Amino acid sequence: MLVSLFDGPNSLRDRRERLAFVLTAICALPAALLIGYALHESIGVSTVALLIVVAMVYVTLARGRHLGSSVMVHELQYPRVFAIVKSACAALEIPMPLVFVREDNFVPVAALGFGQPYALVFSSHWIETYEDDELAFMTGRELGHIAAGHTRFLSLLSVNGNENPLISLIFGGWLRSCTYTCDKVGLLTCGSIDAAIRAMLVSAFHEFGRNVDPRAFAEQDAEASADSVVRWGEWLGAEPYVTRRIAALRTFMQTPAFAIARDWFGREVDQTPPALPTPGRTHVEKADCAGWWRRFTALAIDFILVGAILGSFGQAPVNVGVTPGSKGGSNVNLVVAPIALGSKAAASPAPKDTAALVKSGLAARLGPFTLTPGNVLVDFDGQEMPIQDVGTALYRHIGWFFWFCLYLTVLVAVAGQTFGMMISGLRVVTVDFQRPGPFRTLLRYALVFFLYWAIAPISLFWRRIWLHDRITSTRVVTTETMMVRATTALAKAR
Repeated sequence: MLVSLFDGPNSLRDRRERLAFVLTAICALPAALLIGYALHESIGVSTVALLIVVAMVYVTLARGRHLGSSVMVHELQYPRVFAIVKSACAALEIPMPLVFVREDNFVPVAALGFGQPYALVFSSHWIETYEDDELAFMTGRELGHIAAGHTRFLSLLSVNGNENPLISLIFGGWLRSCTYTCDKVGLLTCGSIDAAIRAMLVSAFHEFGRNVDPRAFAEQDAEASADSVVRWGEWLGAEPYVTRRIAALRTFMQTPAFAIARDWFGREVDQTPPALPTPGRTHVEKADCAGWWRRFTALAIDFILVGAILGSFGQAPVNVGVTPGSKGGSNVNLVVAPIALGSKAAASPAPKDTAALVKSGLAARLGPFTLTPGNVLVDFDGQEMPIQDVGTALYRHIGWFFWFCLYLTVLVAVAGQTFGMMISGLRVVTVDFQRPGPFRTLLRYALVFFLYWAIAPISLFWRRIWLHDRITSTRVVTTETMMVRATTALAKAR
């Protein structure tokens, strides 16, 4: 039933959302480059790719930060909030997220994470300002992000739920469409348009929102819509104008999709949300594992990402020299000659006779290092080169595929998935649904590094469980399969 809420003719998903996502994905990098040029900042493909990896690591580690510095909500700790979240999850048939309360003056509620279990973070500055039905609307909105598949992308754009102006400018079209989608889920969760409007007013104006006349405020939408310049101002924000959101909800209430969804939300359900497969107690079945094409898609995305990151280290260095000009002329010619990537020449020229410098006392040797008056040289692979060029030389010497396997190892060990897996809805687990530890992950991708020549052809026959999966007792599973299993188990229990 969960899928039918966001797909099909009666979908709650805003009709512009998917198109906005595609257009945003296509235009994001050119827009970032243009903004970087305007701000005189260097923003390249490698910078964007590196930020993606850093964001994945940071958001994953943020769960530990919440456990250590925020209040975790459960039946005995803040039961009012826990009951609202539990009821909403049961209605949506999604597993309970981890629920935290933190101090945040700007973001009332935010959903974070790249996969189950997600985290739902409330602000202690806002939480007591909302009445129960208003809090149900705010909770339903964020759970809507989780159910609709927005959260893993939103977490990349903002680690705390508060988009900065540049993010809003580049990704605003898709973010605003997501807001319209999740406002519908919030309305269905709280069951009252009045509560939804009150919640939006309080979110916009805090306590002052209690003094705002909702009808008079909603009428401002007509004035805003009549002025083209005012309408353009909405493009600078991550959310539509509150007046537009209210008008959109009122329009939605007149559609058949609202009536169908309202009846579905009003059904009799057990107040127990579906539980995720218990790590250590659930065995991964072959049907849980991802198919060949899905894994190939994830690998292709990761290949592109790693290539973009390492591209900045793979630029061919050049030799710059000066030759005399034409006969009798006083001018000189500048000669720029690229050095092949396979050559052992360094990007920066090094003194040709360091031994003579050491003998004369102008330089000193310390193991592989030679300290000269103008630089520090390193003996790398039988050649002395400036220390600033070691990174480029190391990249070429070890090879691109090593760094690709290292990327896979780090992200799977920390986040349980790579960026390509996140996009494709995949995750690496052990055969009993636990996260693989660092040693197992290292072994998994060491096998990929040394046995790729065997893994690639065998994968055409072992399409779901590849050779390194079998040896390390790990599996690449689809998150949708885990959700279906959890929901099916709950339905059987009822």
